Amino acid sequence: MNVKIPKDKFENMIITYLVRDVEPDYSWGPELYDFYREDIDKYGSYNFVVNDIDSYSYVGDGKQLLIEPHLYERLTNLFGELWIPIFKRWFEYNSGLEVDDVFILGDGFLV
Repeated sequence: MNVKIPKDKFENMIITYLVRDVEPDYSWGPELYDFYREDIDKYGSYNFVVNDIDSYSYVGDGKQLLIEPHLYERLTNLFGELWIPIFKRWFEYNSGLEVDDVFILGDGFLV
């Protein structure tokens, strides 16, 4: 049985899932924008941990968002690859970091 879901409701469903299950352990938002930028300037990257597991990272050189395979598989099993541009926008909004490219670690270029 095929069910059609309007695009905006589907995007909201993905965002709700991301907020509930993929937000970093130590939160984020505008109050941490400077912290992320300083860490990236100092170390070149920042790892975002979800449930004590590295799940995605940002690399300052190239403005790259790297997704760990376990997270990619989980989100793709739920939403197909439609989650990727939504995740990118959600990440940029919550981290204050601009993303040019999204990669799956061990897999290659995605967006």
